[in-house]
Amino acid sequence: MIRTSSRLLRLVSLLSARPEWTCRELAERMAVTDRTVRRDIARLRDLGYGVDSAPGPWGGYRLSPGSRVPPLVLDDEEALAVAVALREAALSGILGTGQAALAALLTLRQSLPHACRTG
Repeated sequence: MIRTSSRLLRLVSLLSARPEWTCRELAERMAVTDRTVRRDIARLRDLGYGVDSAPGPWGGYRLSPGSRVPPLVLDDEEALAVAVALREAALSGILGTGQAALAALLTLRQSLPHACRTG
């Protein structure tokens, strides 16, 4: 069974990927019951995430517009692509001084695979 924290991160990732999900769709994707999805939605709301819902069997869940930015979940290749883009933005000065891009790159570097960090 997946731990609650991992499940919540997965749920936020799913909610971010599509405009709206039914409870059943989320339950199937996460291999849990509808009840677990409803509990996890309540946990996300307790954590400050804006999750809107529509009642009924065909109702669904979605992240509220303007709600807090969810954690960014990237696989190794996506993280490397973002790191390369941030490096280029910092070096080219396209964003002004490049300080924001450099700061983001240094933050992202901590989560890159070891081979990418040392290269």
